[in-house]
Amino acid sequence: MSRQQDGEFSPSFYMLRGAKLKKDKISAMQLQCFFILFHAAAVAYAVLFLHPYYGSNDEFSLAAIASGAYGDYTHYFIYLHSGFGWILKVFYMCMPGVNWYTIVMYGLIFLSLTTVGCTWILCSEKTGTVLSVMLVLACVCPLYVEMQYTKTAAVVTAAGYTLLFCKDRRFRQILGGILFLLLGSWIRFQAFGMVSLIAFGLWLSQALNAYREKEWKRFLIRDCIPCAAAFTLIFGSMILENVLVYTPGSPEEHYKEYDKARQQLLDYGVPEWEEYQADYEAIGLTRTDCMNLQNWLIADYDRYTADTFRAVVAFRQSRPFQWEYLADYLIILGKKPLFLLGVLVTLVWLFPFFFVGKRKGTAVFYPYLALLGIYLYFIKIYRVLPIVVTACLISFLILLWSAEEEGIAGQWEKRLEGRRAFAAVVAGSALLTAGICIRRLALPALQPSLQSSKPSIAFRNLYDTIAEDKKLYYVFDPFTNNGVELGYSIFEKLPDDYLTNIFTLGGWETESPQVVSNLEEYGQRNLLTSLYMSDRAVLISNTLMEHIMLHLQDIYDGIFITYSKVNQIGDFDLFALNYKMSGLKDTEEYTASLDKTYTAENDRYDVFEATVNMKPEELEGKSVFLWMQSVESGKKRMYQGTWQQQDKNGLYSMLYDTELSDTDQVRFMIPKLSYPLDDRYEVHVVIRDGDKGTKIATDNLLYRSNPSGE
Repeated sequence: MSRQQDGEFSPSFYMLRGAKLKKDKISAMQLQCFFILFHAAAVAYAVLFLHPYYGSNDEFSLAAIASGAYGDYTHYFIYLHSGFGWILKVFYMCMPGVNWYTIVMYGLIFLSLTTVGCTWILCSEKTGTVLSVMLVLACVCPLYVEMQYTKTAAVVTAAGYTLLFCKDRRFRQILGGILFLLLGSWIRFQAFGMVSLIAFGLWLSQALNAYREKEWKRFLIRDCIPCAAAFTLIFGSMILENVLVYTPGSPEEHYKEYDKARQQLLDYGVPEWEEYQADYEAIGLTRTDCMNLQNWLIADYDRYTADTFRAVVAFRQSRPFQWEYLADYLIILGKKPLFLLGVLVTLVWLFPFFFVGKRKGTAVFYPYLALLGIYLYFIKIYRVLPIVVTACLISFLILLWSAEEEGIAGQWEKRLEGRRAFAAVVAGSALLTAGICIRRLALPALQPSLQSSKPSIAFRNLYDTIAEDKKLYYVFDPFTNNGVELGYSIFEKLPDDYLTNIFTLGGWETESPQVVSNLEEYGQRNLLTSLYMSDRAVLISNTLMEHIMLHLQDIYDGIFITYSKVNQIGDFDLFALNYKMSGLKDTEEYTASLDKTYTAENDRYDVFEATVNMKPEELEGKSVFLWMQSVESGKKRMYQGTWQQQDKNGLYSMLYDTELSDTDQVRFMIPKLSYPLDDRYEVHVVIRDGDKGTKIATDNLLYRSNPSGE
């Protein structure tokens, strides 16, 4: 009998077998390289053709802090853990001209999806490759195009759990999984918590397997100790941050308490004025205060404090559960390719291999229950939370596929053999779902960039114009909440002094130490107070203007609910608040006359032009106002005007500038009056110098030569 017949083989057989194994290993590596190249190409396509943008105003604030726009580079961020802040700070200190915030976030997303895909390919080459490609197709838009740190934290955390619960785990995989979990918690702890809730199904499935197979020691070492180590690091880093950053009495500790109270009120809904009027009035709040709270216009530190928020929470009753909101979530889920992909794989696993996969039913069904539980919780807060929905779906898809990929791959060849009809249905469903993802990627490429829109270009021109004068500061209200209309690409580093002269009014970010520090450079911690006291503060946005005027009227005695339009840049209207100046002095040393009136902008504004009998050197640095008092009612109003001096940008001067062409002409553009400014009003031109105003004798010539007023 030959050696082969005795079960022994020649050396050439072992060489061929070794070559085959090596070839199989190289094949897996080739598939991983293919996946990485495909992933990189998808990211390049998204960056070049899909016009990425920040998915929320929070993201814009974080990028501004990271880039140094609020001042010096800092490890403290409003929402992120300080450990992650140190990582960003190091990058910015090494190369300050690069927008590292976006690059680091992109890098973490790319690394997380690549880690998940390569792990799947190691477990099952064919099935893992297909699932990895579909995962990238489904995640390009929600992660790379609409970048938002909650979703970034979710995918980083999901990658960590994939490494911790994948098959044949090695030390470096466990270490990588722990690191991913730590980074995910640092980026957004709430997202880490939601993903952990969904991932609990994987751990529970392993626990049930250990119970059936009596392998408790292996389960403890492989599935429990790594998770315990990760949680120890995460909560330990939180305790360390509380000790080193949120020290008692520090600005960071103050903001933490403030933001915690803000979340308790605004995130869970502000009660209606009509229902709680007596409760509001008992704590000294007015209807206007309630309106401001509901619209998140809370940038008045003196008015809207943590105590204010807690006082409202104390009398607010719990809302009944809004079952009708559940339909909104179901509609959102039905439109998400991420959810469709998860359902597809579940159906592929459950129906053909139901009995085979019965022991893994926990890993299949639990993610759906966790997803439903998370959404039911948030229904008590918001009607729709697209960011939370998407973040949960990303982790849901990754964890569900991680749990079932091996089983599906192992059973396809056995169970689908000879079942061509079913196999065709499965393949068709996969192609259909992939087609939906591809369609979502193709359509945005045919549309213009949001950063090149008219509002974006107008804002860039606005910023370039007003940033030239470092002595003036302005307030703006973005058109939307994601910063896209601010005209900046997410790959573009914001100017270092971006928020030194421009502040966002209305968000809770204005209570953060960085913004407070910048405001104090102007001698005012409260931005609303500075607007009240300075005629050099310009406001943008009609809606925001109305809220501010109502708010100021309730707080400061003598405030007039009036404003005037002073300039326009592109699509942006620039307004000035009008207020009472104490100690106005009358003088007959100088005179003025109202010479001309007409309407503007489809009769929305009355425009008055006047002449002031003063020399340029007497007017230098002074602003001008139109003071009027009704003869019948005694009601007074005051509106700010501009000098008929235009700078190189075509803007009229609010403060007299002798470097521009001399003039004695002024212009007032005020909201449409109810009746003409005739003898029923006493009118005066007021010249303001700092905090002092002089009311000069004014001759009203508007209707003497032209009774019609035209």
